[in-house]
Amino acid sequence: MLSLNDENKTFFKLLLSLCIPIIIQQLISTSVNIIDTVMISSLGEISIASIGIANQFFFLFNMSIGGISGGAVIFISQFFGKNDDISIKKVIGFSCILGLFISLIFSFFALFSPETIINIFSNDESVVNYTKEYFSIIGFSYPIIAISTIFSMSSRAIRNPKLGMICSLIALFVNIILNYLLIFGKFGFPQMGVKGASLATLIARIVEFTLIISYVYFYKKDYLLKFNINHIKMLDFEFIKSFLSRSLPVFINDTSWAIGTVLYSVAYSKAGTSAIAASQIASSTGNFFIVTAVCIAIGSSIMLGNELGANKIETAISYAKKFSLLVILVGIILGVLLILNIPLLIKMFSVEGYLVDDITKIFTIMGILLAFRAFNTFIIIGVLRSGGDTKYSLLLELSCMWFVSLPLTFFAAYNGAPIYILVLLSYTEDLVKFIFGVPRALSKKWATNIVNEI
Repeated sequence: MLSLNDENKTFFKLLLSLCIPIIIQQLISTSVNIIDTVMISSLGEISIASIGIANQFFFLFNMSIGGISGGAVIFISQFFGKNDDISIKKVIGFSCILGLFISLIFSFFALFSPETIINIFSNDESVVNYTKEYFSIIGFSYPIIAISTIFSMSSRAIRNPKLGMICSLIALFVNIILNYLLIFGKFGFPQMGVKGASLATLIARIVEFTLIISYVYFYKKDYLLKFNINHIKMLDFEFIKSFLSRSLPVFINDTSWAIGTVLYSVAYSKAGTSAIAASQIASSTGNFFIVTAVCIAIGSSIMLGNELGANKIETAISYAKKFSLLVILVGIILGVLLILNIPLLIKMFSVEGYLVDDITKIFTIMGILLAFRAFNTFIIIGVLRSGGDTKYSLLLELSCMWFVSLPLTFFAAYNGAPIYILVLLSYTEDLVKFIFGVPRALSKKWATNIVNEI
């Protein structure tokens, strides 16, 4: 056990100040999908399946923007430790340009070619029509979500995680209220069903964006992330090259991992529309339970990055050891809680009788393996990325997913395996990731200052 000496007191104080707001914000973000699913569930499995497909596309978008933000956080964390304010502004400015470019691509497909996306998952005419309705509105939200996400995640790297937390919390309340009014047509509002859910989410995202930008540019006049056109003009080839050499693998990693995760859903869909609904309920809820462990990994990457940027290498290594124990413990606790709450979750989602058995098995698998997945997430995000060891983390994640778990899952799907077996096979990537990830972390090759010469 960790004794509460001065070093550990500093560690836990900083951990709590960073991780609690990050955890709350991530829980809020995860809750948006769960709330949509819960409210839509009363309209039947067709509506759930359509929301599930739209959420898969959003997940891919979110991970792509997260990849850009993740690369930015690596540098901003270390530049913050180095007290290099100008470089921080250059990083956030360049990241916003990249985020806008990526988000416009996603908006184009959602608004002008939705069938291209939907038909990957389902050819059911009812599902296609419902999902097109959802995309026709939600597609406008992607650019503003991109900018909000980049500023929110980058604020964590300068030890201000409360900004994203507060703005997301306000947006969540807006989303809940508008969901109730627009999905079901309450208090004189039109009953819009799936389309109402997308409109509620769009308005909530606009509110979140407005609050973040107002804080950065108007309320907090000397905010570290407040960049302007002059900082964009200061970008030179060497700076961009250094940034992309470490951040591009993060973007490729997160985007490719998201594509692989979406492909799991494609494999699940081979079991039918009911399987899509079951996997949507299970995955959205499972993400809610793992989010705490993921947030600790995110908080650890910031703390380790700050120390590495300040050339406190041994402190960073010491922090990494403490985090590893903490993540395992949290993962075990959350896994047990997930399993114990299966009956309540099934009741909350109004699950049809024929789906109960499959969803129960999926939740049980997720609960048992949650600590395993949480620890691997910490190794990738918290340890390897904090020191810029992004190329190895890219190789580790993609090889385990694309050469192990995805082939196994698709093979089983095309041979008629039930949905819970497909979910179990998707976890084989974590076994291989653990085998090759832990030795890399123990080697300490990740513990480097990557901004010292920039």
